[in-house]
Amino acid sequence: MNICKIKFSAKSAIAFALPLAICFSLGGCSLFGEPQLEVSSKTESLLSSIPQPKQTSYSYSAITNENVKNLYAQIESECQKPVPEEIQCTGKLSQKDIYEAIVAFKNDHPDIFWLKNTFTYYDYDGSTYIELAYITSGDALKEQKENFNTALSSFVDNATMYYSEYEREKYVNDFIVDNCEYDTEAAKSDYTTGNVSTAYGVLVEGKAICEGYARAFQLLCNKLGIECVSVTGMTDNVGHAWNCARIDGDWCQVDVTWNDSGNEVDRYYYFNLTDEQMYATHRPDDYFADIEPENYNNDENLIGNLYIPECTTTSHNYYMNTASMLYDFDDETYDNIVTNLALAALNGDKYFSLYVSDSLDFGETYSKLINDAYIINYIDSANDKLAGSAELSTSSYAYKNETLRVITIELSYVN
Repeated sequence: MNICKIKFSAKSAIAFALPLAICFSLGGCSLFGEPQLEVSSKTESLLSSIPQPKQTSYSYSAITNENVKNLYAQIESECQKPVPEEIQCTGKLSQKDIYEAIVAFKNDHPDIFWLKNTFTYYDYDGSTYIELAYITSGDALKEQKENFNTALSSFVDNATMYYSEYEREKYVNDFIVDNCEYDTEAAKSDYTTGNVSTAYGVLVEGKAICEGYARAFQLLCNKLGIECVSVTGMTDNVGHAWNCARIDGDWCQVDVTWNDSGNEVDRYYYFNLTDEQMYATHRPDDYFADIEPENYNNDENLIGNLYIPECTTTSHNYYMNTASMLYDFDDETYDNIVTNLALAALNGDKYFSLYVSDSLDFGETYSKLINDAYIINYIDSANDKLAGSAELSTSSYAYKNETLRVITIELSYVN
């Protein structure tokens, strides 16, 4: 990931004074007084309602072979049985055809956590016969379904306070980051076992690899009325999985696995990106339709995508919605940043982010902030506004992500 961390301190920085007009000083605990909030009946309704779940079928719609579509429908029926049974397909199918049907079904049904990607098959008398494989079956599967449904219900019950799609999506991201641990050992293995590649691993066991993260993110978004699909591909020449979510009609790229790096500052770096931003580090697999059957070998874990929406907007990006915009080093921008920094300190925030405008050179801007002590000046001026209500330390860390054009300051407070 294109992220760099550097320590800054007033003791080592070269002071750089800018003209600063202090618009107001703090009184009590608020920069702007205490606003009176009236909750309308419409707002109460929004806050207390749970959106209707979305069940998408983008992968099914992308299948062009009718026999593969028929197998998809057969899988939907057969996978509800406690133990897998043999399926007679309509017509003769290739290994690629069978795998496409299974991948498409799993992509559209992240809640079917017990279905494996593997299968056995043979051809007889003009038809193909297959047997699906389960991670768990019988009574053990019944118990896991109960645990899974309980976890899902608890998640949905706690989502009633989030009424915009953006807020619900952010809740999903935060829930997974807070409640799941990336299984490093399983990720190193050529063959995964157990539930690490499933939504069950995330929701019940609290441990998963990227596929499990992506399945869980899709499922939880769907449960909260948000369209979402899974994408497979490569990062650093390693297989990977992530998502695209549709927020207010716009598709956005999300990688909740990379948001769960273990460092809190990374939590939203890969939240609602454009294709251009995501593909700087991620490369999606080919579409199934573009893979020739004779070149397909399931033993080599050759995976294909069926549907990847185009993601072009930055309007739902976390930093476009929360960061202070750094357009220039003029007085107006300076005052806006200082005011927002003071508000962040009053709120007790741990981080404060700057979004560097495309009109500025990112490297030069970062150098000015650190080496010319602009960050120190921002903090000093914010402390003047705070007037003792809170006090920020001028010794802390700054993180940069050049791909996203984001610089994040880790806020430290003086006791």
